[in-house]
Order: sequence, then C-alpha cells, then structure tokens
Amino acid sequence: MIDLTKAQTGFRALLLASAMVAGTPSFADSHSIDASDATFNEAVKAVKDKDFRHAMTLFTLQAENHQHDAQYNLALLLEAGKGAPQDFVSALDWAWSAQLGGITDAEELADGLADILPEGAIAAVRESVANRLQARIDAGDAAAIPQFAAYQLTMLEEPNYETAYIWYSIAAALGLKGTLEARDDARENVEDERIIELQAEAGTIYESLNINID
Repeated sequence: MIDLTKAQTGFRALLLASAMVAGTPSFADSHSIDASDATFNEAVKAVKDKDFRHAMTLFTLQAENHQHDAQYNLALLLEAGKGAPQDFVSALDWAWSAQLGGITDAEELADGLADILPEGAIAAVRESVANRLQARIDAGDAAAIPQFAAYQLTMLEEPNYETAYIWYSIAAALGLKGTLEARDDARENVEDERIIELQAEAGTIYESLNINID
C-alpha cells in the first residue's frame, strides 16, 4: 500500500493527523470550523475510530463537492480498501482531482496507482477528471479553469500546450492568482504561427463563460 505522510493545499488550512490507525496512511486534517469542516473532522474521527465505512461516506460527499483534501483522503481509503473494497480506478480519479486542487502528495499516490493500472483504465479516468472539470467550469466555478489548464500538462499522455495556453489565458484574464506565469510558460511551448488562432479561441470561450469570482 502507498504510504503518504503529508498533504498540502492552497484552499484550506490543513494538518496531518498523526499515527491515526496502524496500517492506515496519514490523512489530511482541518483546523477551521464551519459546516463543511465539521463534516471533514467527523470523517477524520471516523478513521481514528476505525469506522471506515462512515468515513468513506463523509469523504465522498465532500469529494463530490470538489473539496480537495477530502478527495485525497477518499483516494487513500479506496487505495487501501478501507470502508469499501479496493478500487484503484476510483482512487486514481480522486487522487488526480486532489492533485489538481493543490494536494501535493496526491501526485505520489496517483503515480503509484497509474503504475499498476492498464492504459485503458487510465484513459477512462482521464476522461472522468476532464468531464468533472468541464462541468465545474460550465457551472461557473472559476477555480476549475486553471485546474483544467494544468490537467492538459500533467494528466495527458503528452502535454497539450495549446489547450493549456488557452485556458491559462482565460484564467489570467479573470485575474486568478499565479496564472499569468503559467500562461507564459505554456506560451513558450506553442508555435508562433498558432498564437493568433489560439488567442481568438480563448477570447471566444471567455465571452461565453459565466464565471463566479469570489
């Protein structure tokens, strides 16, 4: 089983729950208390109490609400087979989503899972992650835009710099933190003769979006 000992995120203040259960990886924990965090902390307590089925239910609810620390913890449970039978495909799906959401150690978990899954299964997970991101964008979730751009560079068999440039350009236009640099980095890998066309496509998509900026 993959043993991870840390988790980081740019969206919520996290701690590591230390030595939670023998044979169980360390999980992301949370300090701040609101309705969402109370559910998260209840799930962490369920893991400590070895009530993995309850933890799985709670982390799934939050993971489906795009809470990336919960996605990471859900991936760990699915990889370990605690709270449900082992499911490496779903574990990779949530690990990649968590990675895109800023949980840095999710990358190690995802890499380990990808090493043991057949390419057909990995391709299906890629499609699932992309579809989830697109649905979030369609619903007006600004945070999904740079994640969709990052997906183009990190989750595909070969990086798609053109699509990444389009979506980082949109994210930069919306003023999302860190996306100017990411846009320019992607631009360096795009052929000059393609830039005008890609910029036009970015502009068309930008005008079609109804994005909520918090």
